[in-house]
Amino acid sequence: MVLAFSPQSALGQLLLLRSIAIVLQLILVLISIVLLDKNIPHQPVFTIIALESLFQLFSIIMYRRNREISERAMTLQLVADIVFLSLLLSFLGGASNAFVSLLLLPCIIAAVTVSIGYVLFVSSSALLAYGYLYVAVTMPMHHHGMHMGEHLLGMFVNFVFMVVVTVGVVAILVKRIREREALLAKTREKQLQQEQLLALGSAAAQVTHQLATPIAHLNLLLEELQEDFPEHPAVAEMNSPISQCRVQLEGFRAQTELLKLKRQEQSQSSSYVLEQLEELMTLQYPEQSLTISEQTSPVVVNGDPMLVPALLNLIVNAAKANERAGKCKIELTAYAQRGNWHLLIKDQGKGIAQQKLENLGKFVVESDTGFGMALLLTNATLERVDGELQLENLDEGGVLSTVVLPIIGEL
Repeated sequence: MVLAFSPQSALGQLLLLRSIAIVLQLILVLISIVLLDKNIPHQPVFTIIALESLFQLFSIIMYRRNREISERAMTLQLVADIVFLSLLLSFLGGASNAFVSLLLLPCIIAAVTVSIGYVLFVSSSALLAYGYLYVAVTMPMHHHGMHMGEHLLGMFVNFVFMVVVTVGVVAILVKRIREREALLAKTREKQLQQEQLLALGSAAAQVTHQLATPIAHLNLLLEELQEDFPEHPAVAEMNSPISQCRVQLEGFRAQTELLKLKRQEQSQSSSYVLEQLEELMTLQYPEQSLTISEQTSPVVVNGDPMLVPALLNLIVNAAKANERAGKCKIELTAYAQRGNWHLLIKDQGKGIAQQKLENLGKFVVESDTGFGMALLLTNATLERVDGELQLENLDEGGVLSTVVLPIIGEL
């Protein structure tokens, strides 16, 4: 976890508060010397304030060059505040000084800005500082006054109680706020993704509708050509691609109707899904060698109408990666494990750039081969059926796509 440094950030506010505190320290010490107590040790007090000012100047110069700081650096700043305040109070009455309660402030700031481990470290530092001021500085000064000693001991116990309660409450509240912010961010991300998918779906439906008429017209022309030139080789070659376009278009229409009417099949067997994928890949990429291995008995998975097209997108991407690398082998491995059905898709391509691998399927990622729309749609479909998609580069080359779907029944 890193913290952004800016005048509005936690570190920026801390440095501003420290600057104000240094000025107030000088003013209060001067007022005390002039008006209240002329026996204040001038040299050590002003030396500590000078050292604190140098540390503040060093911190400003150092962190202005960095856009982000680590939690460890933030903790170091808070512990430094505790050390400087403790040193200053050790010459100004120790735990009997009214400003000793300011040791609680770094603990509260830590609870808001850093993780629990660092919060405990800062709180322990504050408690040790207060204990040092009480035992080493204050008690020798008041060992003859029994009532004053009891009062100071009560203040020490109260400080421990305040640190535990305040830091604990603040840490819990901050954790809940961060969880809520993370949930809101995830909800906004989901909403944006749904808006993108809706736009893609509308565009796809429009394209499908616009292609229906020319494909039907081409099919009629092909039938006339077959009657007039039944032996012509070009006519025979045209038959396969036009038939493929017609089959694909009918499949798009069927899937659109299922989604439009919100009719979803109750279940699909894993073997049926694999058969559909093999049939579609043989139709679209006959030059690719598809090897399917179902290592366990077939199971039943959610029958979302977009499941097969979503899985087909992954295999099509594998086929395209193979074509760019001059390869032709795609391996599919399916098995059931711990209530989930796993489908592994392995290609022989050149892999995916690591900086793009983390965002594929979650965001629109621009590349030389497209924008990752197919993976975005696939990931959305899998999330809708409580599935999961994982992508990773293989050491020997290629990409391993792992689909995990919950099993809803046995055959």
